[in-house]
Amino acid sequence: MKAMTRNVKRGAALTVAILATSVVVVACGTSSADEPAMGLTTVAAEVKDITSAVAATGTVEPIRVIDVKSQASGEVREVAVELGDNVERGALLVRIDPRDVRNAYDQAVAENDVANARYTVAQRKLERTGNLRDSQVVTEEEYENALLEDANAKAALVKAETNLELAVDRLNDVAVGAPISGTVVEKTVEEGQIITSAKEMTGGTILLRMADLNEVQVRTLVDETDIGVIEAGLEATIKVEAYPNQDFTGTVLQVEPQAVVEQNVTLFAVLTRIQNREGLLKPGMNADVEIVIGARDGVLALANGGIKTVDEARALVDALGLDPELLQQSVESPAEEDAASDIEATAEEGAAEQADDSGLPSMAEIQAMSQDERQEFMQSLSSGDRQRLFAMFQEQRAARERAERANPAAPKPAFVFVETPEGQLTLRPITIGLSDWDYTEIIAGLEEGDVVFQVPQGLVQQSEMLEFMRRRTSMPGMGR
Repeated sequence: MKAMTRNVKRGAALTVAILATSVVVVACGTSSADEPAMGLTTVAAEVKDITSAVAATGTVEPIRVIDVKSQASGEVREVAVELGDNVERGALLVRIDPRDVRNAYDQAVAENDVANARYTVAQRKLERTGNLRDSQVVTEEEYENALLEDANAKAALVKAETNLELAVDRLNDVAVGAPISGTVVEKTVEEGQIITSAKEMTGGTILLRMADLNEVQVRTLVDETDIGVIEAGLEATIKVEAYPNQDFTGTVLQVEPQAVVEQNVTLFAVLTRIQNREGLLKPGMNADVEIVIGARDGVLALANGGIKTVDEARALVDALGLDPELLQQSVESPAEEDAASDIEATAEEGAAEQADDSGLPSMAEIQAMSQDERQEFMQSLSSGDRQRLFAMFQEQRAARERAERANPAAPKPAFVFVETPEGQLTLRPITIGLSDWDYTEIIAGLEEGDVVFQVPQGLVQQSEMLEFMRRRTSMPGMGR
């Protein structure tokens, strides 16, 4: 599943309800008996806790996997563990046939004994020869030969002792112990199998794979549009199908720098680390991860179905024939407007640079025009200027979306449909903040208990409902 966050749920999830007792848009006339009553559902602003998260799916995997190999070659005589066993560091895992290394060990012991004896004899001979040289009984040459024999015997002894130490190590290598305390996650050999040592050119046979499963991680792929709000240290909630009623808590470890492209979608791997002391999470389990990017407790909120972004409101105003000047309304809330202006400034910066280069007016100047002025201005543009102007629109929208994704809790303008005292449907501007899958924080524009209409975005394409609303309501501007 591709990761998604949405500051406002779009109208695709909304439905037009046929309500017997719902709040119905007030009509100036009465419908005929064969016409069904058509209505709009309503929602009220209420106090909620909101948690916004990026959702993704991934796979549970161990943080560190160790390949266990043997320093000895030969036949596997014993495999002391089974797949899934938990073992302590140093515990016996596999025993290799010790006959060859034991023979080598016995030979090394014998050679070491001989070297010790030769060195002892050489030392005594050197001592006697030295005494006789002092008495001038032996020549200087005989003394030098004795000195050389002593040195050779000492060197042979060192070599024999080294070979014996190596033989002891090889003898110990036939008993392969656990390098860490952990779980056997893979077993690749059985009794009777011939293996090669890790010293061979091939790198040796892998006997087992072990991992410490007291702490595991989930690797998820997150869409690049959401990756800007994810950083190390964020809290995450993990669910697995094996334990549907239990949530596991983890922490984002890192966002891998290299992107992965799947079906022309750019994704980034996010690693989430989880404590697994009870051993419930197993490598390979599929996991649903929600990375918390913001939370608000006890704030005024509204169901996402009742909120329209500026673009959504513009489409509905055009479809319903409402006064476009309604879109120019704003909420009187200076503190929130100052915060929201940072997003708008970011969005307009790139578009303003394009306007300066092309000689076209800025986005702010175009938005300040009246509808007639904008229509006249657009008609006066050449085909090339229109293309450049549309490119400015697209750049501003893309910049605004990037800025909003970078700070999902930042105040943003939006609209709701409300009923006037005269029973007419109209737009009201609001300022929204953090959003989860169901509700969005209302920063300004509504109070607790205020009722708004859930006007479906699909209304633009639903000609039957649209025509009914045009014919049966007394909203100004509804007639075409």
